[in-house]
Amino acid sequence: MAQRYVVVDLETTGNSPKKGERIIQFAAVVIEEDQIIAEYSTFIHPEQEISMFIEELTGIDNDMVKDAPIFEVVADRISALLKDAVFVAHNVLFDLNFLKEELERCGMEAFYGSTIDTVELAKIMKPTSDGYKLNQLAKAEKLDHFRPHRADSDAYVTAQLFLELKKKLYQLPLLTMKHLYRLSYSLKSEISELIQECIAENLSQPNDYDATIEAFQGLAFKKMSRDHAQNTWKMDYPSDRQAKLKLIRESLPHFESREGQLEMMDGIYDSFENEHHSIIEAGTGIGKSLAYLLPAAYFSVKQGKPVVISTYTLQLQEQLLQSEVPKLKKILHFPLTVVLLKGRSNYLSLAKFERAIREKEDNYETALTKMQILVWLTETETGDKDELNLTSGGELFWERLQSNSFTKMGLQKPWQAVDFYERAKSVALKADIIITNHAFLMADLVSPDHLIPRDGFLILDEAHHLERAASKHLGRRLDYVSAKTLLNRLGHSDQKQLLFRLEKMLLQYSLTPVTKSANIDRTLLDFFYEFDQLFFHLGALANKQGRSSGPKQISIRLIDEQWKMTTMLAERLVDQLQMILSGLDERISLLSSVERLSKNAQFYLNDFELIRYQINELKKTLADFFVTQNADFIYWMDYTKANPQQGISLASQPITGSKLLWNTFFSRQKSIVMTSATLSVKSSFQFFMNQLGMQDVPVKTFSYSSPFNYREQVRILVPKDIPDIQSVSQEEFVLHAAENIILAAEAAKGRMMILFTSHEMLRATYYLLKESQMLQEYTLFGQGITSGSKTRLLKNFQSFDKAILLGTTSFWEGVDVPGEDLSCLVIVRLPFSPPDDPITEARCNVIRNQGKNPFSIYSLPEAILRFRQGFGRLIRTSTDRGVLVVLDRRVMTTVYGEAFRQSIPSVNWLQVSKNELVKEIEEWI
Repeated sequence: MAQRYVVVDLETTGNSPKKGERIIQFAAVVIEEDQIIAEYSTFIHPEQEISMFIEELTGIDNDMVKDAPIFEVVADRISALLKDAVFVAHNVLFDLNFLKEELERCGMEAFYGSTIDTVELAKIMKPTSDGYKLNQLAKAEKLDHFRPHRADSDAYVTAQLFLELKKKLYQLPLLTMKHLYRLSYSLKSEISELIQECIAENLSQPNDYDATIEAFQGLAFKKMSRDHAQNTWKMDYPSDRQAKLKLIRESLPHFESREGQLEMMDGIYDSFENEHHSIIEAGTGIGKSLAYLLPAAYFSVKQGKPVVISTYTLQLQEQLLQSEVPKLKKILHFPLTVVLLKGRSNYLSLAKFERAIREKEDNYETALTKMQILVWLTETETGDKDELNLTSGGELFWERLQSNSFTKMGLQKPWQAVDFYERAKSVALKADIIITNHAFLMADLVSPDHLIPRDGFLILDEAHHLERAASKHLGRRLDYVSAKTLLNRLGHSDQKQLLFRLEKMLLQYSLTPVTKSANIDRTLLDFFYEFDQLFFHLGALANKQGRSSGPKQISIRLIDEQWKMTTMLAERLVDQLQMILSGLDERISLLSSVERLSKNAQFYLNDFELIRYQINELKKTLADFFVTQNADFIYWMDYTKANPQQGISLASQPITGSKLLWNTFFSRQKSIVMTSATLSVKSSFQFFMNQLGMQDVPVKTFSYSSPFNYREQVRILVPKDIPDIQSVSQEEFVLHAAENIILAAEAAKGRMMILFTSHEMLRATYYLLKESQMLQEYTLFGQGITSGSKTRLLKNFQSFDKAILLGTTSFWEGVDVPGEDLSCLVIVRLPFSPPDDPITEARCNVIRNQGKNPFSIYSLPEAILRFRQGFGRLIRTSTDRGVLVVLDRRVMTTVYGEAFRQSIPSVNWLQVSKNELVKEIEEWI
């Protein structure tokens, strides 16, 4: 007999039946033979008041249930409906437990049959979904969901979703289904029974042969196309303005001509043709992505040489791939291969995953992640982890599966033809345009096994981040938790971690190392004790140097005298790590000499080599920080007061970029185009060039103004009755700032972003706004307070009509909120770096020692660039209209304030009273 499924959804007065919360609506949808055959829905009188929150959430009020039956009246029907069925729900434990409590309250037997959680099933069958809320999944599956949070609508949509997921499960390769079945016994709901049913159906009526799937070594995955030959075409770049417009408008008839964009295209093509470097500042709205993609495509295909485009943010990479590149391909009359290239650790190692699938010790998170990857393998063409939506436990498990450079070629050989990273490399080598990020670019350019040509053609977008990305790459980081986690993975020889496995393998092959495992164990114990002592001393030092009251996290520059007290301890730690490494080297060497290692032993050898490398890097980092410091580098400590030992991380980087950056990464490239909306200060690119060490490098510079009419689109308001930020305490200034923010928010009806320069002031303002209760009708989002990533915060901000977003550093740029979603921008203070910031302090000292003024040479230009970036958040299209409120009066009262005002397009600056502030905002937007 075919299995019967009953899909259930409840609306309730609250989350806890044990606290007396009750059901207000029950709905069920019955499925047999993959068809919806019946529906049942009823309101239920809860015998208590429905709260305003539940009414707003569900749309169910007290009037709607006043004549409805109490639960006891419908309990028999519900119980009969569920008999001999599989109970299906979205987050099944909530609905099942609530129903169980209610049935038992009525003296009836609870449901004890099989269950299927469609959240759990969706995570497996849709491993790349953005999220697993019912409305998100319904939208992705194009299911009509007219009344979210109403049981009848939710149950019907859940039933439709369940059928779609079951259909997808049935269509999977039988090999994949069998792996899923074994793993499904670790799940929380009885999905194993559903998989078993699909396997039985599949065996009785096999699917048609799927030419897109191939099987190898027990895994089924999407067949990979290996035809990526690069072609050299003979065509001429359309250098004439009319020729470009004609070409573009053939496929984009509504293309808006912007002179700056067309001129930028010519400048870039000329840079590549004549092999010189260019710096291009392209104002917001120029369309710089297409301006560099078009000449890059013509040059690359004509010359048969790849052009590399590097960005800083993931957001811009996605915009290029999903929006700009498809437009470019429509325009061109020739084929173009564009690939995204990331670091090796972003790619799945099929060899490692095949080994992991054979392991039988699976906890819930590991089993779920394996199941997600098994399904994903039938879909992915890249093997790129960023496609997956993994749980936090899944992220940890991924570290065991990611590709790395320690897999020996002999072990990799069976997988070589289908390895994701090897495929990404081979495609990149034949691609016309390679898109990557600054971090990968820096690492690759100095790698002996580099993919990106060292004497090629680069476009560096978001180029104002180059110095930061390069300096970070040249520096080191060390934190307490990561180091302890690394050594814990090695473990003692009796802890069943890697060292235990290593010793077991030595016994298996009758190998006897000179260094006894007991010696390694003893050294590890000594290391753990003394490593704790080192960070205890650093914590004490941080407490002594840090402010007694202040931000949650502080950064402290560590100078020679402060390091000396820990140097001896660190030297012992370096020696201990060397002893551990010697023991590992000896063991790895012995195993490597064995001619016929088993497949499992070969793969574990790869793990040993990886951890050996990581421990050696830890040793180098400890030595760099405490023993062999470089006078041209700055060393500092980030310290979280709430967690004095575990909250410490150490960092280093060059004090100034200077020629080290240019010579390390860029000096051999034939042509580099550096572009951004904010590269110049006072119409000069000298500050940017000095950061990269380009003082003596021949370069052409271009600046193309934004096509927007800022005078007609923007008004800037500076409150004249707010105190000077430097004349009052932070607490007092925050009070005045909050007062103005409340007035501005009410006048703008929300739709407001507030930019801070410190988390400390952001938190103080956020909680003051909350406590004032003046903005109760508005939804407040605070970076670092409201949960979620920057992208998540922005999505949430845009989804509410009356929203206010408080952001710091990362929100000053890379944020694109066009239209009425953002009508008012508030800059709380001019974005100078704090003088006690370790990097700022070190750089200012260098400039001061040269007899120069660090404020005018470094602090002011840096702040002006950041101010321009912040201003750029407000107007994103030619039809946007908005108000900028600057709460820092120094922009109007100081000599250098003029530099800030001159750094942005010509607009009206008005100094206003509180009443005038409200009036101006209301009239303008």
